[in-house]
Amino acid sequence: MAAKETILFIPGHMCDERLFAPQIAALKGRYNIVVAGLKAGEAFETYIDNALEAVGDNRFNLVGLSMGGMLAAQMAAQHPRRVLRLALLSTTVEPEVPERAQTRRKRIERAKKAGLETIAREELAPSYLAAAHKTRTDLIDTVVAMAVDHGVDVFAAQSAAMTARRDCRNDLPGYKGPVLVLCGEEDRLFSVEKHKDIAELFEHSELVIQSAIGHLPVLEAPEATNAALETWLSRRV
Repeated sequence: MAAKETILFIPGHMCDERLFAPQIAALKGRYNIVVAGLKAGEAFETYIDNALEAVGDNRFNLVGLSMGGMLAAQMAAQHPRRVLRLALLSTTVEPEVPERAQTRRKRIERAKKAGLETIAREELAPSYLAAAHKTRTDLIDTVVAMAVDHGVDVFAAQSAAMTARRDCRNDLPGYKGPVLVLCGEEDRLFSVEKHKDIAELFEHSELVIQSAIGHLPVLEAPEATNAALETWLSRRV
């Protein structure tokens, strides 16, 4: 019997394995599942080193969403031979823009005063979800719980790391494995056009755009997202 392939999931900002719960449930019997922890560290390099240590020496499939996608892109650019297949969800490979950095600084200050639950419930969750999912308390509560469990110090550290992230656009064409680029049509953080730009960087990419879905396709449309991942995982390397 052939050894199971490994999938490394990298969560988004202030998220953990709960972000990928539907995908883990669907894939865990057939793959070795590793979820990167992003609570320790203050720079992308540290997060990447910790994730590589967690996944071990073998090659692996790599899935990242939002901040996790930024990290996955940098990891694939730096360690292309380690990554069997690459999936970039709801993300960007470009550097931070000044306006977004200013928003992050304001949120850190508000989080210190009002608490993370307030920030997550009033700012993060509403910006993540498509119009049809704005009142889904299960999704909102999951986003809030993950954020609160990370704490304000991690919120500040992850925010600073994203602000300082590198531009990966020139390095990514060197990655030659199968690539899935997936986004929601109603993602207000990273547009469909930006995801088209990402897909064009790679020689072997597939772009999947989900209608009436926001920034969290893994939770908003788990069955469709799982189907896209299954197709991606079936591609030869």
